[in-house]
Amino acid sequence: MIGTWLLVDLSAKRTGMKPLISVKELKKSYHGHDVLKGVDLDVASGATTVVIGRSGCGKSTLLRCLNGLESFDSGSITVAGATIEITEKKHRKSERNFQKNAKKIRSNLGMVFQSFNLFPHLTLLENMIKAPMVVKNISRAEAEQNAEALLKKVGLSQCLGRYPSQLSGGQQQRGAIARALAMSPRVILYDEPTSALDPWLVDEVFQVMKDLDAEGMTQVVVTHELRFAREVADEVVFIEDGEIVEIGKAEQIFSQPRDERTRQYLGRFL
Repeated sequence: MIGTWLLVDLSAKRTGMKPLISVKELKKSYHGHDVLKGVDLDVASGATTVVIGRSGCGKSTLLRCLNGLESFDSGSITVAGATIEITEKKHRKSERNFQKNAKKIRSNLGMVFQSFNLFPHLTLLENMIKAPMVVKNISRAEAEQNAEALLKKVGLSQCLGRYPSQLSGGQQQRGAIARALAMSPRVILYDEPTSALDPWLVDEVFQVMKDLDAEGMTQVVVTHELRFAREVADEVVFIEDGEIVEIGKAEQIFSQPRDERTRQYLGRFL
């Protein structure tokens, strides 16, 4: 089961099919402050797209809108054929529609947060099997079998019975990625997945993400880790003040950025 969707996504990535994620004219404001100002973004199936930019530029808000964790003022988001579209100010009916469509979108998405978000009172294995059993109604035996395979995949076979407090930060984040995979998502979203880690633990998390990229998992990563963006991203998106300034292949963005604002941001890295 795990191998099947990986092969499907990888095939779509190679043949340039219709984008798995499509964002059109997305606008979002907080208390009169425009956070996203008409963002347009397509993400190809099987691609790893890395979103970079200064703190407060709108990166995490974009990710939360993609996952239906934040409503937005106008625009549309489509993920694997499910669409949220808002063309006017929300009222009760449109809010109900938003929640209904957001639920459909979330069924295709996994989310990995910077703070791991593992349940502290559950072992790693129990963290893995809870959602598949409740949401997908699979048996405990099947959930455990899938969890064990995924934990082996991220190098945590020896940690099945450990609680989060007994794991390093890197192990907790790898466990969080495995938990996201347990729901068989089409896409995984990452919000600063290594910002809470000590520097020497960052690479073990990035290695898991690199392996998933090689297998064809669609990933959208918000990060300040420019080294990861340069080494792994199929496409890099630079956001400044709520707008996408530049999108391009990693090699182009890091070697010959077209926009002066991109050059200034990358100045310390180039």
